[in-house]
Amino acid sequence: MSFRSLFLKAQQNTLSGSALAVVRSFPFPLGRDPSSLPSALTEKLDPNIVSLIDDRRISLRFRVSSLIELSELEKAAQISRLAVLKQYRGWDTKVLMCNEIIGAMCAAERYDDAFALYQFFDSESKLGHSAVSFNHVVKAHCDQNRVDEALKLCHPCRGYFRKDVDTFRSLAKGLVNTGRIYEAVGLIKYIRLYDSVVYSYLIRGFMDLGNHDKAYELFDDFNNKTEPDFTDGRNKILIWPSRTDGQNRRAVVDATFVDYWLKQGEDEKAMEIYRSLIIRKGELVCAATGNTLLEILLQNGKQTEAWDLFNAMITNSKNFDRETFGIMVNACFKLGHFKEALETFKRLEFTRSSSCYANIIAQFCERGMMSEAQDLFVEICSDQYLSPDVPTFRSMINGYAKAGRVDEAIVMLKKMVDATLLKFAVHESH
Repeated sequence: MSFRSLFLKAQQNTLSGSALAVVRSFPFPLGRDPSSLPSALTEKLDPNIVSLIDDRRISLRFRVSSLIELSELEKAAQISRLAVLKQYRGWDTKVLMCNEIIGAMCAAERYDDAFALYQFFDSESKLGHSAVSFNHVVKAHCDQNRVDEALKLCHPCRGYFRKDVDTFRSLAKGLVNTGRIYEAVGLIKYIRLYDSVVYSYLIRGFMDLGNHDKAYELFDDFNNKTEPDFTDGRNKILIWPSRTDGQNRRAVVDATFVDYWLKQGEDEKAMEIYRSLIIRKGELVCAATGNTLLEILLQNGKQTEAWDLFNAMITNSKNFDRETFGIMVNACFKLGHFKEALETFKRLEFTRSSSCYANIIAQFCERGMMSEAQDLFVEICSDQYLSPDVPTFRSMINGYAKAGRVDEAIVMLKKMVDATLLKFAVHESH
C-alpha cells in the first residue's frame, strides 16, 4: 500500500469530515487562488528589475539582508526574485536569502506577500523546496487560524516531502487553538511523533478543557515512547524529537502542568511538580527547559523562585544561555527594577552579543532613560568584536527624538548611514 493510501486511511479514522475533505482537494499550491495574491510578486520576473542592482560587487543575499534590516521589505522582496536567474550562482546562498525574506514578511505579518514569494520561488525554480520557508508558510497559515490551508500544503500528493518537527508543531498548535484537538491527536498518533513541544500543546489543550484524565493519559503515552518514524513503503522518513528530549524530555511537558496549576490558583500542587523536575538524577534541567520555567514563574508572580532558579542555572554554562539573561533583564524592566536589570546584564557569566545590547538599549530608550542607553551604546561601539545593528541605531534615534534632543538624533542617523554603507563596502559578491 502506498504512503498516500496509508495517510488517507489513517485520516478517515482520526480526522473529522471537514479536515478529510480539505486534504482531498487542493487546487492551488498554497491553498489560495493566485488572483488573490499580490500580482507584483507572483507574476513572471520583469527583466527591468535587474536595473535595481548597481555595479558594486555586493552579493545578492547581502543586499536583501541589508534591506530587511532597514525595514525596506518591498525592495528586498523585489530584489530577492533575481535569485531565480542563472547569473546569480550559489544554491545554498539563494535558499538562505529566500528563507530570510519570507521569514521577514511573516514576522511583519505581511502574510499575503510571504505566500506570494513562496509561490514564486516554488514555481520558478527549486528554491521553494526549503524546509525553512515551507515552515514559515505553514506557521503563517496556522497563526491566521487557517489550519485547513496548512493541511493542504502538507498533503503527500504535493509531490515532495519537506515536513519536519517544526511543521507538525505548527499544525498541532493550530488545530488545538481552533478547537480541533482530537484531530491534532490523530495526526500526531499517526505519524508517531513523540516531541515534547507537541505533547505540551496537546496536554495543555485537554487541561484547559477540563479533561484532566485525557491530559495525563497523553503524558503517560509520551513518557513510554521512543524515537518515532514512518515510511511510505520504500523510503523511511524520520521525524526526530527536539533537542530538549532525552534526559530533559519529560521536564518540558511537566512545565505545562506547572503553568496550568499556577493559573488555577493551585500553587501547592504546581510547586510540588516544579520542585520534582528542576533537579533529576542529580542534574539541573537544561537551558531550554530552565528558560521555560523562568518565564512560567515570572508570569505567575513567583519572582523569588525565578531568581533562585536563575542563580542556580548560571553556576554551570550547560544550564544557561543568552536567552536566560534576556528573560531576567526583561522581567526587571517590567517590574521597574532598572538598576537590577543593568546589573544582571553586566554579570560576568553573561557573554553579550549585539542583539543583547539591542534589547537592553531599546528598553532604556523606550523609557526615556537616554543616559543609560548612551553608556551602553558607547560600550558596544568600543568592543572590538561587536557593533550596533540597525535596530540599535533606530532605538537611539527614536529615544533622542522623543526626548526632544533633535540634534543628537540627527547625529545618530548619520552614524547609522555611515555604518550601513561600510557594511556594503566590505561585502563582495559570491
